[in-house]
Amino acid sequence: MYSSCRVSYPCQETGSLEREIFHATSRWQNSGPRYDSVIIQGQQSLTFFFAEVHGLFSVCVDNTTFGVAIVKPFTRKPRNKITGYIELEEAKDGHFEFCFIESIIRTVHILPPTPHNHKFIVQDLTDGDMYLCLSHFK
Repeated sequence: MYSSCRVSYPCQETGSLEREIFHATSRWQNSGPRYDSVIIQGQQSLTFFFAEVHGLFSVCVDNTTFGVAIVKPFTRKPRNKITGYIELEEAKDGHFEFCFIESIIRTVHILPPTPHNHKFIVQDLTDGDMYLCLSHFK
């Protein structure tokens, strides 16, 4: 098991190859858990989903090593008609999925629910690439 991983993606804003590190650990700097959120390429081309990474490991099959992530996917809702934010709902308790690390597009900042809003909120204005990546979501 690993506690972090680096992902590379082509930036839509600059055209350069960008790199980010995401973490999945139950003890982040001895203070508690840290499970970063990511955007994952879906099974259909041009589809993707949001998930929280809970584990990272590798599997060797026929002398080929594959990176695998254990993720807790979010259920995406339509953009909020008032705020324009992408809203997410937490998956059912105990619902986890496996995905290849190569299918992780990049990290994403997701705000947790508040007493006034019970949905998670995707921060799609953190940088120009994130805005361009998510601008087609309705």
